[in-house]
Amino acid sequence: MIKLISPPAILRDPHLETPETRETGDPIFSVTLEFASLRDIKPLEDEIAKLMPKNGSSPLRKLATTNGDVWRIKVRRKEAPKVVAADQKESYTSPLRDGDHIRAQMGLVAYDYLGGGVVAHLGNIQFLMHSDHGPVDDLTSPEKKHS
Repeated sequence: MIKLISPPAILRDPHLETPETRETGDPIFSVTLEFASLRDIKPLEDEIAKLMPKNGSSPLRKLATTNGDVWRIKVRRKEAPKVVAADQKESYTSPLRDGDHIRAQMGLVAYDYLGGGVVAHLGNIQFLMHSDHGPVDDLTSPEKKHS
């Protein structure tokens, strides 16, 4: 497992207070980290490449939006993560919202079943600031939207 801390990211689709239910019925806590800059995700992309089996599936997805490309990675864990404040000294107790700016501890692990790939595990979260950014719902490129 490769352990790292993500660059600052926009929080999307958080399941931190109420977990999602997996196909097996088990609860899973998760968040999606969104990055708008290729420069920001380059170190993460390099670490994924170190683990990636031939023809494997990457957890990092590039999406075209009307505001440009974004990169997303979903990270999960079985227990609720600890959330710390920006100063890293105190717990952050307010609920995190879609669009907040955060950093996350992550673990990357290769797997070799069902075609193989890399999966991302969630560690703790550092809250950086609230944001006015809403969710990116329109994932079509501008050219396709107006055709």
